[in-house]
Amino acid sequence: MLAQATVSQSPGIQPLPLDEPYLLEIVNISKGFPGVVALADVQLRVRPGSVLALMGENGAGKSTLMKIIAGIYQPDSGEIRLRGQPIVFETPLAAQKAGIAMIHQELNLMPHMSIAENIWIGREQLNSLHMVNHREMHRCTAELLARLRINLDPEEHVGNLSIAERQMVEIAKAVSYDSDILIMDEPTSAITEKEVEHLFSIIADLKSQGKGIVYITHKMNEVFAIADEVAVFRDGHYIGLQRADSMNSDSLISMMVGRELSQLFPVREAPIGELLLSVRDLSLDGVFKDVSFDLHAGEILGIAGLMGSGRTNVAETLFGITPSSSGQITLDGQPVRITDPHMAIEKGFALLTEDRKLSGLFPCLSVLENMEMAVLPLYSGNGFIQQKALRALCEDMCKKLRVKTPSLEQCIDTLSGGNQQKALLARWLMTNPRLLILDEPTRGIDVG
Repeated sequence: MLAQATVSQSPGIQPLPLDEPYLLEIVNISKGFPGVVALADVQLRVRPGSVLALMGENGAGKSTLMKIIAGIYQPDSGEIRLRGQPIVFETPLAAQKAGIAMIHQELNLMPHMSIAENIWIGREQLNSLHMVNHREMHRCTAELLARLRINLDPEEHVGNLSIAERQMVEIAKAVSYDSDILIMDEPTSAITEKEVEHLFSIIADLKSQGKGIVYITHKMNEVFAIADEVAVFRDGHYIGLQRADSMNSDSLISMMVGRELSQLFPVREAPIGELLLSVRDLSLDGVFKDVSFDLHAGEILGIAGLMGSGRTNVAETLFGITPSSSGQITLDGQPVRITDPHMAIEKGFALLTEDRKLSGLFPCLSVLENMEMAVLPLYSGNGFIQQKALRALCEDMCKKLRVKTPSLEQCIDTLSGGNQQKALLARWLMTNPRLLILDEPTRGIDVG
C-alpha cells in the first residue's frame, strides 16, 4: 500500500529507462532553519520534455527545495546535478544563467512598473548609447504575450491588473528566460478554469520543446491532467516518485498525509438559523451593479464568477473597504451602511483577503503578532496588553488549525504559504465573527 512507504525504503520509486538522461537531479539535499528541519536527505529528478508534479502537505518542504534549485537558498548538504554534472547555484542569477526559471507562489512583481518593465527587469534591451530601448522592449513583450496568447497591453502598469492577470505576467516572465527547466510553484492558485486551460496549453508547448517542468500544486485534477511523474514530500522527507498514470487520487492522498482519508469532504449537517444578512441592489459605480442575496446564520453562500466579474469587489464593499454607491445592506433586520473596515469588524464581519502578501500579512512581524492583530482592542486596557491571555488564545488556534511553526515568535514570512494562510484565518476566527467572508481561501492549502 502506498501509504505505508517509509522515508528510508522509498519503495514508491518505479524503475525508469537507464539510458534516458535527466535534466536535473537532486541528491540527498538537506536544509534547516532555526528550530526546524525543512528538508532531510530529499531527492528528485526531472527529465527533458516532461512534467514532474511535486506534492505534499503545507510545510512539507516543497517551496524550500525549489528555492534551493533557484539559487535563493543554499543547502546544508547534498548535491544538485544539471545534465549529469554537479553544480552549485550561489545566487538566483547563477541559476538563471544555467537555464532555470521559477514562478514563485507569491507574486514578485513591481506594481508601479509596466508589464514590459517587469518582464525584462535586469535584462532590458539597450540601444547603441547603452540606454534602455523602450520601443524594442515593448515590441519584444508584445511578441511574447502574443506567442503565449495573453491579451494584455505591455505598457499597462501591473498595479492595475487583477491577481489572475498578474499571475499570467509571472508566467510570461518565466517563459521569457527560454530556460530548460521551469519551476511552477502553485501557478493556478489565483486563476480561473479558462486561464488554467490556457496555462496547460503553454505547458504542452514547452514540453514539445524539450523543457523540463517542476509543477507544485495541491489540486489533484491538475496532477492527473498534465503530469508525467509525481513526487511526494512529507514533513521535509522524500516519500516516493511514481508515474502519474499508475496512481489515483486515493493513493496520492495517502502518500501525502500518511494515512487513509475515508472522506475528503465529509457531509456535515448544520442547522440554518434566522436571516442574518440581506443585500439588495448593491452597486459600486463602474465595478458591479444590482447585487442581491440573503444569508442565514449557519449558511454558506458561494459567490462565483469569471476573472474581473466583481467577486472580490463585492467582498470588499461588504467589509467597508470600498463603500457602495447605492443599494442597501440589512443586518439582523436593521439597515446598516458600512463605511470602513473598523465599523465592519465592530458589526461582526471578518474578511480573509485574496492576496495575503499584499493585504493580509505583516511579513516582518512574528506569527503571534500577525494573529493577534484583529483582537488587540479586546485584550488591552489602561495602556497595557494582556499578553498571557492573547498568547494562550493564539496557541489554541494554532493547534486547532494545525499551523506548522517552530514557535509563535517565528517570523511569519518564513512559513509556507499554506501555513501563512491558516495563521491569517486564525486571526479572523479569534474575533468570533458573525459573518466570515473568504476570498479565494484555499490558495496554497493542502488537501489534508
